[in-house]
Amino acid sequence: MNILITGGSGFIGQALCQRLARHGHQLTVLSRRPERAAGCLPPDTRVIDSLDRIDDQEALDAIINLAGENLFSKRWTPARKQTLMNSRLDVTRALVMLARRLRHTPGVMVSGSAVGFYGDAGDAELTEHSAARRKDFGYRLCDAWEQTAREASRLGMRLCLIRTGIVLGREGGMLASLWPVYRLGLGARLGDGSQWLSWIHLHDMVAILVRAVETPGVEGIFNATAPGPVTQRHFHHALASAVRRPAPWAMPAPLLRLGLGERAGLMLGGQRVYPRRLEDQGFVFRFPTLENALRDLAGAPR
Repeated sequence: MNILITGGSGFIGQALCQRLARHGHQLTVLSRRPERAAGCLPPDTRVIDSLDRIDDQEALDAIINLAGENLFSKRWTPARKQTLMNSRLDVTRALVMLARRLRHTPGVMVSGSAVGFYGDAGDAELTEHSAARRKDFGYRLCDAWEQTAREASRLGMRLCLIRTGIVLGREGGMLASLWPVYRLGLGARLGDGSQWLSWIHLHDMVAILVRAVETPGVEGIFNATAPGPVTQRHFHHALASAVRRPAPWAMPAPLLRLGLGERAGLMLGGQRVYPRRLEDQGFVFRFPTLENALRDLAGAPR
């Protein structure tokens, strides 16, 4: 397949591109910094800085849309929230416009979203059929992103919307910043630790994306989370145990709110999400439990 990918040079995107290349697919990656992106992608990847470089006659078979500014990197001022929104919606609209102008419409679009769609949901058990429990910024961002991507289905494309949890990997994402802190014995529980964290190992995340692209008939919304969500307290102790360090510390919620503002809600709230549609369709998680995932990522024998 000839596959166009946005966000291909990111944490998830790099692993995805490596897997797709091994499967024999031809890859085109959209990047604002093509030279830098080319250095971390499979050798035969075509890297472009604009969708205008794709000719109307080009035969694209699939589009994977993972682009979006990092939610965790800066304080959520009104301007920053608009940037977070625009970074997702603008690229998604541009991809739909590309699909519309191509002589041969791509067969499938796989578009990112997040479990933030459900809002801060307390202890509620959430599946793909659940409505948002709180229409906070996370919900508004994900809902707008999904609604924009739905335009692809109106062009006759098979559409998969992937609501991603916290992705755990060795080289990036949340764990990249937590490993050194926990190895020093300085890891801290956030707030009272009762908030839910829906996570997924990078290996399983990539497998879900590849499955969505390669499998005819797979479409709709999928929760890309492991089947065993945990509380933040559980995660804190499991990570400390994985690096063989104590876990006595806690970060009080008021201090987090003072330092991070509205963005603290990402850490003090959460979602208890289950991947029911993936399980019903026979997807098998290689890392269904947090302890198993952390042992793998810490490099310990399984």
